[in-house]
Amino acid sequence: MTSPPLSDLTVVKRAGRIAAVQASVALALVLLVVGGVVFAVYLRAQNRQIGAELRTLAMTADDANDPPPDMELALRENNGHISTSDGGEPGVPLLTGATGFSDIHANGREYRTLVVDRPEGRVVAMTDLAPYHAGRNRLLMALGFAELAGILASIAVVVLLSRRSVRPLANALALQRRFVADASHELRAPLTVLHTRAQMLAHRVGTADVRTLQKDADALVADTRALGDIVDDLLASATMAARKQARDRVDLSAVAMSVRDSMASYAHSIGVTVNLECESADGTAGFDVIGSAAALRRALTALVDNALGHVHHGGTVELRVRRDGAKVTATVADDGVGIDPDAMATLFTRFSHGAEHTTREGREPYGIGLALVREIADAHGGDIAVASKPGEGATFTLTLPAAPPA
Repeated sequence: MTSPPLSDLTVVKRAGRIAAVQASVALALVLLVVGGVVFAVYLRAQNRQIGAELRTLAMTADDANDPPPDMELALRENNGHISTSDGGEPGVPLLTGATGFSDIHANGREYRTLVVDRPEGRVVAMTDLAPYHAGRNRLLMALGFAELAGILASIAVVVLLSRRSVRPLANALALQRRFVADASHELRAPLTVLHTRAQMLAHRVGTADVRTLQKDADALVADTRALGDIVDDLLASATMAARKQARDRVDLSAVAMSVRDSMASYAHSIGVTVNLECESADGTAGFDVIGSAAALRRALTALVDNALGHVHHGGTVELRVRRDGAKVTATVADDGVGIDPDAMATLFTRFSHGAEHTTREGREPYGIGLALVREIADAHGGDIAVASKPGEGATFTLTLPAAPPA
């Protein structure tokens, strides 16, 4: 029996855990290497210290009495007389051996010895290695604790960082899945309508009269145009946050006039009038803002299109552009059905929409346009606000920072 396929989120989390383990192992190995190097350097320095102390004692000792702590002496004069310090007896056999350094064990202790020949005789200097071994053990213990603490800390840090680095990707995948699911849901209905109309048109070719075929063809074209609008909304919404917005000087009144002209024919076909008014508070300031003309046109088009969908036949949509100090506002007001108070909280949420649409016969709401307006407003450092009363229409106000004087 095969196991079910893993979700993208599960794969991302698993990859993050694997990366955390690999990074932790790598850091642990680095810490172990560093600890080994530190210990090797310490041993080398310790051996040099022992050698230097033995040479100093062997070359400066006048007799075997009172050697430094943890050090012993054995001397043989040229006349054969041998003398030792209190604990120097283990060095007597070396008085007849070879010169140089060596390690010996005697009386349960380990000594490092140095045999040198001097004009007055042979000298054996010895030092007890127990204190040095104790220092090495303390260093090893300290390094062990440091290594363990470092490894645990590195694991914790790597796990934390990996989780933080994976979380945005996991969130992006979740958002992508939600977007695809919602888009698929929104596109399914118009695609079904298109398919049905195309089938009907194919069946009627050769049998129906020209007027019926023309009606079906016009309906098919209208549905195709509606589907194109949805796709445009989806693409614009998906790319709005991903690409860097243009930073041009844009005359918002000119953008509003272009939107009014482009929407006038459609508004006339549904019996609605679109009016445009541009007003400056001091009568001289322009309506320039900094941003993307294409994005701002899209925002105003979405607001006007939304108003046209909620106004009654014979109604009016007012598009007003106003300059007031450091702000430029574009207001779209209609005298339609208004907005349900329960829908106000989610009005600018993607795929959220109200139920009252008066002039869009056969055209379903998709709840993308107003969410896109909010994204465009945020990208331009502005804001979008709405005021409405059920049955008295709605007013949307897009507020943008005015461009500095040219």
